[in-house]
Amino acid sequence: MMPPEIPSQRRRTGRGRVSPQPEGFYEPEIVREEAGPVVEFFGEDGRRATYSFAELPCPGLHADLAAAWARRTSPTGDGLRTHAAATYAWAVIGRLVRWLGELARPPRTLRGLTLSHLRRFDQHRRMTIQATSAVLEMAQVRALLREVEPAGLLREEVREYLDRPGQLYGRWREVNSKEPPPGYSDREFAAIMAAARKDVVAIRQRLRASRMLIERFETAPHTLSEVERARAEELARMLRTGEVPPPMKAKGNGGHLPDLAAQRDCAGQVFLTTQDLPALMVLGVGLSGRNGETIKELTAEFRVLDGRAVAVNLVKRRRNKARTRRTIHWEVGSESSRLHTPGGWFLLLNELAESSRVFSGSERVWSIWTGDTAGGPEEFKAARSAAKGHIDPFGLKLGRQFEWNKWVARHGLTVDASDEEAEPEPLVLTMNRLKKTAEVRTTRAVGGHLPSASRTNTPDVSFLHYLRNDPTIRDWAEEILTEALEDTEASARAFRGRILDEQTAKEAGHDPAAAAEKLGTTVDKLTAAMGGELDTLVASCLDFEHSPQNGGGLCNVSFLTCLRCPNALVAERHLPKMFALLRWLQSELDARGVDDWIARHGITWLIITRLILPKFTEAQQEQARANASEKLPTELLDGLKEPL
Repeated sequence: MMPPEIPSQRRRTGRGRVSPQPEGFYEPEIVREEAGPVVEFFGEDGRRATYSFAELPCPGLHADLAAAWARRTSPTGDGLRTHAAATYAWAVIGRLVRWLGELARPPRTLRGLTLSHLRRFDQHRRMTIQATSAVLEMAQVRALLREVEPAGLLREEVREYLDRPGQLYGRWREVNSKEPPPGYSDREFAAIMAAARKDVVAIRQRLRASRMLIERFETAPHTLSEVERARAEELARMLRTGEVPPPMKAKGNGGHLPDLAAQRDCAGQVFLTTQDLPALMVLGVGLSGRNGETIKELTAEFRVLDGRAVAVNLVKRRRNKARTRRTIHWEVGSESSRLHTPGGWFLLLNELAESSRVFSGSERVWSIWTGDTAGGPEEFKAARSAAKGHIDPFGLKLGRQFEWNKWVARHGLTVDASDEEAEPEPLVLTMNRLKKTAEVRTTRAVGGHLPSASRTNTPDVSFLHYLRNDPTIRDWAEEILTEALEDTEASARAFRGRILDEQTAKEAGHDPAAAAEKLGTTVDKLTAAMGGELDTLVASCLDFEHSPQNGGGLCNVSFLTCLRCPNALVAERHLPKMFALLRWLQSELDARGVDDWIARHGITWLIITRLILPKFTEAQQEQARANASEKLPTELLDGLKEPL
C-alpha cells in the first residue's frame, strides 16, 4: 500500500515549472473489444467515427482485420485521413466480409483467404457496379491487406498479388479508356461566372440591406416608419438570438402549420441559407482555381496584408501529410473588383457567414441557417438543434450534394452549339471541370510556363490531368510551342523504367547480385536482359507475363509504351534502335499536325530525350548514333500480332 501523499510533496504548476505528467508512454486506445473489435477513428478534418466488426460475419477474421484497419486509419496510415475517405473504405471492407460470409465455405481465418476469393469478389462487384468503381474498391481491399501483420498470416499467393506493381494504374487504364471531359469554353466559363456573380451580388445586397436597417433602428429609430421599425426589430432579434420563428400558414391552406418556406426566406434576410451555397461555391472555385473540397475546408482564420491580399489557410488532402495544410495569399483587389479576385470573394464570404458562425461555432469560414425541424441523418438533426438551426454545411459531411442542374436551368446556361440551328443543350456543371478551366486559362495567361501556372498542383499533375487533353490548350499550343514548354512538359512524363547505365553495368560485371538488387530484379532476369533474351523494340522487359498496363496479365500493348512501364530496362545496346526510333518520330512530326503528334508520340519522345539519353555518356551516345540503323521495324510498334 502506498503511503498517503503529503501536500508539500505534490508537484505544483506555475510559470517556469514543467507540468506533471503520467509515467510511461501514452498510447491511445484505438481498438476496443466489446461484442467484437471496435476501431475509433479521429480524422484530420476534425470528424470522428466508430467502426465495429461485430456487425460483420466471419468472426475468425475480425481481430486481424481490425488491427490492420486500425493501422490504416491511424495518424501514420496510408491516406485515410478524413471521415469521408475512411467511411468509403469501410463500406468496401464490409461488402467483402459479408460476401465471404455468404460463401458455402467461408474462410475461418485470414490464412483461409485465397487469391481466388479476391478475384471472384472483384468479378462479383463488376457485375454490380461500373468497372471503374470496382477497380477503386479492389484498391481499398489491397491497401487493407497490406497492413496485416505479420504478413505470414496471409497465403503466399495473396502476398504476391498485393506486391504486384502498377495494378491500380493498369486496371484503371483497362476499364477507363475514355479521356476526361475538357474544361469549359471561354463563352461557357464567362456565362457560368456571370451567373454566379449575379447571385452573389444579390446575396450581398440582401444581407447588407438588413444590417443597415438594424443599424438605423438601433441608432436613429425615429427615421424609420412604423412598418420599418417592426421589421427591423424582428431582424435584430434574429441576429441577436439566432432563432427564426416560423410564420404560420393562412387558414384554408394548412392553417396552424408552420410555413417553412416563409421561415427560410425570413432567415435569409440576416443569415446565409442552403440556397446561397451553389453560387458561392462556383465563384470560389472559378476565381481561385482550387478544387471544391479545398474551398469547402477553408478555415475562418485569415490575415489581411496591407489591404491588398489575404493570407488564407488551405487544406489539400491528396498532398503528402507534411503539405496537407498550407497558407496561400490571394489578391483582394479594389472595392469595385472584389468579386473578380479570390481574396475579395473570401473576405465577402467571411462577412456574410459571420453572423451564423456565432451560433454554429464553425471553425471553417462556412456557416448557414437550415432550421432545426428538417429531416436528414440524426447527427445532422442533433447539430442543428444544438445551434438553433445553424451549421457548418460541410462540417459533418464534406460531400454535400448540390442540385447543379436546377441552378444551371435557373440561369439558362447552355453548351456551345456545334449547329447554330440546333436546340441548345443545358450545360453540365461540375467543380472539376470548372477547376480545369481555371487551370487552362491561367496557363494561357502566363504563356504556357507550367511552373508559373501550376498554383494548385505540381506541373506534372497540371499537365497530365488538367491541360494535356483540353482542346483550347492544344489549339493554342500549335502557335506558341517552344522549347521551354517542352522542357517543362518533360517533368510531366511518368517514366518508371530502369536504366542500366555505365556504372551499373560495371557493377553487374563483378557483382550481379548487387546490381540486380539495385535495379529491383533478380540475377537471372538481369543476366537474360543483358544477353538480349528479353528484348522488345528499344528496351528489355523484365516481366512480360505480368504487365501493369494490362491488369497484371500477359503484355499485349504497343512497344511504344514500353518506356512508360516499370518492367522496362534500358541498356547501352538499346541506344542505336532508340536513335532510329527518334528519326522515325521526327518523320511522323513532319507528316502530322503538332497536336496529333503530341497526343501520339510526345510522351515517348520526351522520355527518350529528357530522361534516358542524359543517363549515358556523350561517347556512348555518339557511338550509338553512328550505329543506328536507317530502317526501324515499324510494323512491330503496335505489338506482336498473330499470323492471319
